[in-house]
Amino acid sequence: MKRFAMLLLCVLTAGTALAHGNNDHVRGTITELSAQAITVKTTANATKTLTLSDKTTFLKSGKKAAMADLKVGDRVVVDVPKGTNQALEVQFGAAAAAAKAPAAHEHAAK
Repeated sequence: MKRFAMLLLCVLTAGTALAHGNNDHVRGTITELSAQAITVKTTANATKTLTLSDKTTFLKSGKKAAMADLKVGDRVVVDVPKGTNQALEVQFGAAAAAAKAPAAHEHAAK
């Protein structure tokens, strides 16, 4: 039983490692958006334009979303194969969470 559990753990871990092994993650804020590409100002203040395709997937707060759900100003993490500008997966959060932060800050300032 121990050997089976160990083998299963190895197989599952290897699959996870291979899933993102050749990909980079671009983190930042969307500054431009079109049907073909998104431009992201990265956390390092660089600008990257990433190509979108019919294979690009979108996740909003961990749930399946559509490109139409994105907007300029959204914070994103984009999965991109090394050496390319092709967006494989675009992850972004719910806008409601961002809207609450300034209100809490204003309340604390009073």
